[in-house]
Amino acid sequence: MNDTKRFFTDCILTWNRLHNSRTMPWKGEKNPYRIWLSEIILQQTRVEQGWPYYERFIGAYPTVDKLAQAPEEEVFRLWQGLGYYARCKNMLAAARMISSTHKNQFPKTYEEIAALKGVGAYTAAAIASFAFNLPHAVLDGNVYRVLARYFGIDTPIDSTAGKKLFTALANEVLPKDQAGAYNQAIMDFGAVVCKPQLPLCSSCLLAPRCEAFQKGLTDLVPVKSKKLKIKKRYFHYLLLEQKGRVFIRKRTGKDIWQNLHEFFLLETSAPATDAALQQSAGFQSLLGHLDYKIVDSTAEIKQQLTHQTIYARFIRLQVPLAFNAPDGYQLVTEKQLQELAFPKIIVDYLQR
Repeated sequence: MNDTKRFFTDCILTWNRLHNSRTMPWKGEKNPYRIWLSEIILQQTRVEQGWPYYERFIGAYPTVDKLAQAPEEEVFRLWQGLGYYARCKNMLAAARMISSTHKNQFPKTYEEIAALKGVGAYTAAAIASFAFNLPHAVLDGNVYRVLARYFGIDTPIDSTAGKKLFTALANEVLPKDQAGAYNQAIMDFGAVVCKPQLPLCSSCLLAPRCEAFQKGLTDLVPVKSKKLKIKKRYFHYLLLEQKGRVFIRKRTGKDIWQNLHEFFLLETSAPATDAALQQSAGFQSLLGHLDYKIVDSTAEIKQQLTHQTIYARFIRLQVPLAFNAPDGYQLVTEKQLQELAFPKIIVDYLQR
């Protein structure tokens, strides 16, 4: 390791020892199950949002075998509102794999950890280093940013060349005997000091040798080559009520919100009024021949996902006994609704 890289590593460890006051319930944890749980919850999720979910999951399932034995519907209900529901499905599958294949003992090698469902290179490195101090460097958004700024790297972090370069560099500056402490330190440093906006460069220990700071490039790195495209989707939920009960189904397929429940959904390519919706082919094939009654309809409710913006409307309709729901739908009571897992946008509507 050359002097520039050694200075970098020493500064990160020094800052961690003297200045790092960031607190989180899983920080310093050595139990691999708890570390894994926190990492799965924090995938694509801010610490502030994931914190209460972590505490609820630890309270409900203190060990991996308790989680493995839990009913799927119960686990999804506890996850409700956290988003990216494939994580929850993978988490449950991984817990059951640990229970059956590893006899409730969390795997202790990087390769075995990485083989778990829903665990990628970053998560495997985090668990391996935090729980077992194995020498595997973590690479998340915070780490990419700190490395790119200090070393002045303008290779896009989302390119093949960039991923290879940053992976090699992250492992080179990793102190092999302090892997866990260092990995936590550099992520905290990126979150607290080397922030995306308004980084604390004036008080940063790395500033004297930071390429981006010295050349005035702090706002320009790290570089991404691909611009995120946001898709707009317009959901019209029909609450088809029959004798005080409503029709719901569980979402399947590979779209968003897999395994969560929903009301009858009509999706359009643009906003639609009640009148326009009633003239649509989907509505006509469902209810066009029946004597239904619209009880209530809402304005649009918006939910922002990473790659999509959902605009949803909810329309309550009373339908006659002659109505036959398509396959996959069931009638449930209002009380049963409270026991099932729904996407956040439906939960918000129900709470209103």
